[in-house]
Amino acid sequence: MLVIQTWLNAWSLCMGLVCFLVVLSTVAHYARLPWGKCTVSARLLFWSALLFWIVFMSIVTTLIDSPYLPVSQEAITWLFMLSAFLGLPLSMPPFAVAFWALYAAARRERVRLSTLALLSLGAFALGAATSNMHDVLWCGIITHGYSKPYPAGGDLAFFYAVAKLFPVPEKTYADYATFGACMIIMVMGELSLAAVCLRRVFVIESVSRADQDAR
Repeated sequence: MLVIQTWLNAWSLCMGLVCFLVVLSTVAHYARLPWGKCTVSARLLFWSALLFWIVFMSIVTTLIDSPYLPVSQEAITWLFMLSAFLGLPLSMPPFAVAFWALYAAARRERVRLSTLALLSLGAFALGAATSNMHDVLWCGIITHGYSKPYPAGGDLAFFYAVAKLFPVPEKTYADYATFGACMIIMVMGELSLAAVCLRRVFVIESVSRADQDAR
C-alpha cells in the first residue's frame, strides 16, 4: 500500500512527528505545574472563555472565506491556511473550558489552573485530530484510496516548511499521499495526547474531591 511505502520513503519525517507527539504526551503525563493548585473563579472563567470563543470563531470563519484585505495575495493565502487548519483546534480549548467552568459554577466550585491547562491541551489535541482526519480522508480521495501519488500544491506550504527540516526529497514530501500518510500518524498521536490529558484531569479532580470530602 502507498501509505506504508510513503512511511518508508519519509521515515525521518515520520519519526520526527512521532517523537514530537511522544514528548508532548510525556510532558502532559508527568509535568507538575508550580502554580497548578491555584484556582480561578468558575463564573468569570465561563464568561471570558465564551466571549473569546465567539470572537475567535467570527474571525476564523471570516478568514476562511478569503475576504478582500489590503494585503498581498500570499498573506491572504496564509491567513486562509492557518484559519482552515488551525481554526478548529484553537477553537476547542475555550469551548471546552467554557463548559467545564459552567459545570464548576453549578457546583459552586473554583477551577484549578492545572485542570485548566490539561483540559485546554486535551481539547486542542482532539480538535487537531478532527482537522487532520479531514486531511487523511481528503488525501485518500484525491489519491484514489492511496493507490497512486498526486503532486500537492501550495496549500501545503506549512507542511513543506516542516518537511524541509528532514532529509526527505521534495518529490516525496510534496505529494498528497505523503501528507495524508503523515496525518495518519498525527491523528493517532493527537488522540493519544488527548487521552493522556483527559485521564490526568479526571485523576486530579478525583483526588481534589476526595480531599474535600475527607475534611
